[in-house]
Amino acid sequence: MYIIYRHLIKSAVGPFFFGLFTITFLLMIDVLFKYVDLFVSKGVPFLVATKFLVLSLGHTFALSVPMAVLISILMGIGQLAGDHEITAMKSCGISLWTVLRPLLLGALFIAAALAAYNHYVFPESNHTLANLAYDINRKKPMLEIQEQQFTELNDNMTIYVQKKDDLTGEIRNVTIIEKEEPGALGPRTTLATWGRIVPDHRNNSLLIELHDGEIHDRPDKDAPDKFQVIRFGQHNLYIANAERDFKSSGRKARSDREMNLRDLWDAAAKEREQQVEVGGRVAELGQHIVNWQYQLLDPKRRGNVVGPVANPGAEPLIRVLADGKLKALRTKVQRAGDQAGYQQKIAASYHIKESKYLVEFHKKFAIPFACVVFALLGVPMAVTASRSGKGVSVSMAILIYTLYYLFLVGGEKFADRGRLDPMLAMWSANIFLVAVGIPIFFRTVREGALFHLPTRTKTDSTTGTGATP
Repeated sequence: MYIIYRHLIKSAVGPFFFGLFTITFLLMIDVLFKYVDLFVSKGVPFLVATKFLVLSLGHTFALSVPMAVLISILMGIGQLAGDHEITAMKSCGISLWTVLRPLLLGALFIAAALAAYNHYVFPESNHTLANLAYDINRKKPMLEIQEQQFTELNDNMTIYVQKKDDLTGEIRNVTIIEKEEPGALGPRTTLATWGRIVPDHRNNSLLIELHDGEIHDRPDKDAPDKFQVIRFGQHNLYIANAERDFKSSGRKARSDREMNLRDLWDAAAKEREQQVEVGGRVAELGQHIVNWQYQLLDPKRRGNVVGPVANPGAEPLIRVLADGKLKALRTKVQRAGDQAGYQQKIAASYHIKESKYLVEFHKKFAIPFACVVFALLGVPMAVTASRSGKGVSVSMAILIYTLYYLFLVGGEKFADRGRLDPMLAMWSANIFLVAVGIPIFFRTVREGALFHLPTRTKTDSTTGTGATP
């Protein structure tokens, strides 16, 4: 029996690496274009750009490995079924359960390895990649000016362009904000209809030619009521030290995709504590509102709220209302209610942050478990579609993985917005495919068709009776 197990595993190993290489390459096409662009526009050193390419492989493995498992089973077992080896095994009393067992164990091993990778390796590689991308983007910022985006040329100057021609350097609808120092209020704003960017790499500087515009500024900072507008036909801005050499920033902050399981769980627990704290403040505000209204309704305690009345017998309550004391009280209650609503919005934002952390936490287990699901689903599909060739197997694998990916992305979007439980969002694809895969496997074990199509009845020409073949 171990010889058969070894034969089944061996038949799936080759297609697994083929599928892993193919899917990883397809997912890396966009990264390859960016890798080439690093030399052309950024002038990034070869070793740094290669490091960027290698680190980019990290997040593709989490998606390509489960699909490679599915492709390996569909192609490997499909080849055995096409060569009638599966039929020979059945004739010797070896059922599909025996065929599934080594493949399922292999899928469990890959799933465990991928889960460990998601915990130990992936967060660190993602953090290093994020730091590297940040450092690369800080190099030559003048070449990173994009359309409809605010770009910081230096600590005191920010530029915004509506349109940009990368070939000529011409820019349209330009807005430049200049500050005397970082964080200063009242910056000088320059508006121009069009302009041109002229980089001078030799002198490490940048020249921005602006045409048909105006400058809005306060000439005297001590007199905020004075304001001047200067219109110009052409205005040049010279920026020294515009280029930055590549330098590591040592960024320490981590996003949710740069955290391991322990960090994600702790971050979610912290957001949950914040929700409890905000909930306590909302309950306290609600209690104050109830106490105020209760005192207003109680004649004995009403004076504590609206103030004492000089002559209760001659001074009716309507005179107190006219004095505006109850109106002030209603305003106070209304403000407390608005504050409670504001606190609830803060609690909702903490809940969304918690959901994002929990989504990443469950994703680190849900995606590796897809290897096991695909193994369960792939064996009956491979046996059934063996006569159609490897092309059909690959097409079926892409179709199944597309369905899985839609479940995964859709669930993540809903969970990130707080509309779906994170655990259900990440595991819904596995649950659905297991619910579909188990009946299909049992039907294949009983040698039934996956899809039962209706057949037409044959009619006897002499008797006119129908007979079902």
